[in-house]
Amino acid sequence: MTIKMYGADWCGDCRRAKNFFAENDVEYTYVNLEQHPDAADIVLKRNNGLKRIPVIVFDDDTHLTEPSNEALASKLAEQATPEDQAIPSPIFNVVENREAGRFELHRDAEVVSFATYRERSGGVIVPHVETLAEHRGQGYADRLMAGILDIIASGNRTITPLCPFAAAYIRDNKQHHGLLTPRN
Repeated sequence: MTIKMYGADWCGDCRRAKNFFAENDVEYTYVNLEQHPDAADIVLKRNNGLKRIPVIVFDDDTHLTEPSNEALASKLAEQATPEDQAIPSPIFNVVENREAGRFELHRDAEVVSFATYRERSGGVIVPHVETLAEHRGQGYADRLMAGILDIIASGNRTITPLCPFAAAYIRDNKQHHGLLTPRN
């Protein structure tokens, strides 16, 4: 399957789609519109003149604009060959469960990892990250943190990682340092 995504690094929906593809081992070609401004014509044509990204183009020349993770999963299932369907890959999704006060990593419909949080003046404080015992050692906490940081960035919020794992993840991924809550 050939997938081409047109987007920009500053775009929260683009980061979320890239994260979805990475979590689900989907190969695609990324066209950064900031580095290839001539490709913006393709986006405008696909969107009837509207400047909306990401635009994701599939083998059958159909496309999705600003798709949800559910829409991407549905489209990938529709595009899958019989060989692909023989061993279904799990679908991963990070969601913010405000009622429970936590971010959750879902593997298909099952919660496999979570991070508790509380809100504070435009940011979140994360005191605890946990992967359920039967799912440890599979990189789920890393997937969870990547998704949390995408959600935080797209909401223009900041994070205070009190959990040692969360703090180490951000420390080791310098591209997320700008999301840290400034100290007074």
